[in-house]
Order: sequence, then C-alpha cells, then structure tokens
Amino acid sequence: MGLLQKAENILPAERSMNQKRNLFFLLFLSAMLFSCSLNSSLSDTAESVAIPESYVGGSGESVLPEKWWEAFEDERLSSLVEELLSANLDLEQAWARIDQAEALAVQTGSALLPGIALEGATSRARIYTPSSSSADSMVPVHTRQHTLGLAASYEIDLWGRTRSSKKASMLDVEAVRLDLETAAMSLTAQVAQDWYSLIEHKAQLELVQNQVKASSKQLDLVKLRFSRGLASALDVYQQRQQLASLTSQRPLIEAQISIVTHQLNVLLGKDPNTPVENIPDTLPELWPRPAAGLPADLLTHRPDVKASMIRIKAAEKRIASAVSERFPRISISASRGYGAESFAEMFDRMIWNVVGGAAVSLYEGGARSAEVRRTEAVGKERLYAYAKTVLEAFAEVEGALKREQKQIEYVGRLREQLELSQSTLERAYTQYVNGLSDYLAVLSALNSLQQTQRELLAARSDLISYRIALCRSLGGTWTTEIERKNNAGDKS
Repeated sequence: MGLLQKAENILPAERSMNQKRNLFFLLFLSAMLFSCSLNSSLSDTAESVAIPESYVGGSGESVLPEKWWEAFEDERLSSLVEELLSANLDLEQAWARIDQAEALAVQTGSALLPGIALEGATSRARIYTPSSSSADSMVPVHTRQHTLGLAASYEIDLWGRTRSSKKASMLDVEAVRLDLETAAMSLTAQVAQDWYSLIEHKAQLELVQNQVKASSKQLDLVKLRFSRGLASALDVYQQRQQLASLTSQRPLIEAQISIVTHQLNVLLGKDPNTPVENIPDTLPELWPRPAAGLPADLLTHRPDVKASMIRIKAAEKRIASAVSERFPRISISASRGYGAESFAEMFDRMIWNVVGGAAVSLYEGGARSAEVRRTEAVGKERLYAYAKTVLEAFAEVEGALKREQKQIEYVGRLREQLELSQSTLERAYTQYVNGLSDYLAVLSALNSLQQTQRELLAARSDLISYRIALCRSLGGTWTTEIERKNNAGDKS
C-alpha cells in the first residue's frame, strides 16, 4: 500500500506508468515469497519428524568396519561382494536409470540456453496485376524469394520456472543414485545371507550323513543283540524306522542347496547352475555385537532415507515451477540472414529481425491452478513417504537388535539342551543294555539328540542372518564409492 500512496502525488501520466511498474514488482515479489514459503514448509515439516534418542533393543560396543562384511574375515565373501557390485543385473538397471535421469536433467536445463537454428526457405508466387494495355485484363507476374540465415530465441526465466525445473531434475539424479546405493546395500546383505545359508545347508547335509552313519551302527548293534536273544524284533524295526526317517532328510537338504546356489548365481549375474566353489565346512563364530550408534545417525547413513528427503526437495522445486507457470512469459527472438529473388544475389541483401514479447494466460480452464494443486499433493505424498521411511528404518534396527539378542539366548539354551540330550542318551542306553528299560527310551533320546544338533546348526545360521540384517539396517557411507565397473553405460 505504501507504494500506491506515493504514486498519488505524481503526475497522472507518470503515476499510471509507476503504478504498472509497482504492480509488476509486487507480482514478482509475491511470487517469490509464495514460492519460498512452499519450499520451506515441506522441508521444515520433514525435519520435524520425531527421532528417538536411543534404541530400546540395546547395543554392542565393537566398532563395525565401514564395509561391514569384512568383519567376518571371509575372503570368499569379500570376493562375492566384489562380483556382485560389478555384475548384478539389478544394479545395471539402476545405472541405466541414472543415465535416464541425467539425460532428463540436461534436457530440462537446455531451456535456460538460447535456441539457435539454421533456417532456409525458397518460395515462388504468381500475382495478377492490371495490364498496361487494357484495364479489363490481368497479367500474371511471377516472383521468387530465397532466404538463408540464423534464428535465435530465448525465454527470460524471470520467475525461476525453468531454473526450478532444472534443479528438480538434478535432485532426481541424486535420488536415483541413492536408490542404487540402497539396492547395493540390500543386495550385499542378500549375497552374505545366501553364502552363509549355503554353508549351513552343506553342514546340515554332512551332519545328517554322520547321523545316518551313527544310526546305522546302532542298527547293527541292535541286530547283534537280537541275534543273541537280548533284543526283540520290535527294537530292530524301531531302529530301522528311525534310520529311514533320518535318511529322508537328505533329499530336502540337497534341494535347498540347489535353490540357494541358484539364488546366489543370479545375484552374481551368472548361470544359475554354475557350481559354487570353496564352500567352508562350518559356520563362522560371530564377533561381539556392533555398536548401533544413535537413531539420528540413520538420517545420514541410510541412502533410502536420504533419497526420500531429496525427493521432497525435488517436489518443492516443482511446486515453485508450477506456481511460476501462472506468471507472464517474456521471450526474445532474433534472426539474421540473407534474402533475394535469385541464388546469385543471395548474399547481396542482408535481412535481420529482433522481436521481444510477453505472453500472459488469461484463461486456460484452470489447468495451471490444477497443476499447482497436483504438485502440492505430490509434495505431501513425498513428505508422508519420508516419514514412513524414517520410521521403517528405526523399526528395522530395533527389530534386528531384538532378534539377535533373543537368538543369542536361544542358541545358548540349545547348547544346554544338546549337553542334556547327550547325557540322556548315554543313560538310556546303559539302562537298556542292563535290561532296566526298553529300547524306546534309547530311540527317543537318540532322536532328541540328533534333532537338537540340527536345530543348533540352523539357529547359528539364523543368528548370522540377523547380524547381517543389523549391519544392513545401520546403513553406511561405503556405497558412495560405488562406480560402474564396465563400459555399458559410458556416454560418448
């Protein structure tokens, strides 16, 4: 209002001109302030997402290496991870999506530069003019025109519409790159889990084979006792049944080995039937629980969280661009070249032209307003997606901490159970040999011992899987060093 009050003291002609100038300035200022308010509101809301101060599930104290799989001290696993990062097909797709995003960013930013075109045209026309000999007759006159020159056009980005679009596209590139890093983290964890699952199933197969040998020896002893009249035929049949039940486990374990082998090879971009070599016989012992840090660290260590925030910022820029679309467009075009009626005289006559103009949409059926509302809705969607991603990240870490903690307890209980099962089998067999009990007690103790052995091995494998899940959920910055290993995506 102050600007309009000052304008009342100026001469009418100047007052009218200044009013237009002031109105133009106020429109510009309001557009900038409105755009800034939209940009800040989403970011401020995203940064206000509640973050817990610590993890309820507790934490360890050991320092986790930046490349967490190195803590296993398994050279074969490290080589598998290197193969993954260079040959995984999901990552190759992610690299291709980065190329697409970069190309779109260049395409969007090209509007900030003037467009230059080489133009050429030739025309021929026939015009009828009154005859000099007779006023009632018309004489055709043939004309030709040839032109050749350069034309340039440029739209002044007064309201920042194009700059906002370009920035949004550049942020899209960052987000897609972070998507690749997120995929790399998940795939690395999957490779580690498949690798140790393969080791576990191989160990399970060897354990079952050893149990089959032990049960076979036990069957021989029962047969010997039966031949001497010290055991019944029922004892022999019970032991044979136990041995058959144990033998039936082998095909299932062998099938699991094949399935995991196929999964691992697909992750590495290989033929699923490629043999996996140098598989250890036993699972590794885990190092002490790693320190989980603070929940706030996930905002910088998790690429999926960072990508979600980047997409909020991209949405802010697109809102600003949509708002700017409602304001006048100012453009300049110029051309310079040559024109003549014949090619021989083409370069004897120069033609140039400069045009400046502004365009204001008076009515478009609410299309621009609808686009503003759409981009604002996209921004809200991205905001809710960010909040969900943050909450899921916290939940993943809490869940991994709690699962590992309880799994450690479970493994400890199984070890105790294994010792008791061994003692129970020895006592049951002693009583059976001394005629103090039937063979069913021995058979029950033997089944319990062998089942506990298999459960303990599976529980140790699950514990490793939970540790891998914890390492993945904590994130890291090692993914920022990932580079394309082949030339498939090189740009000329």
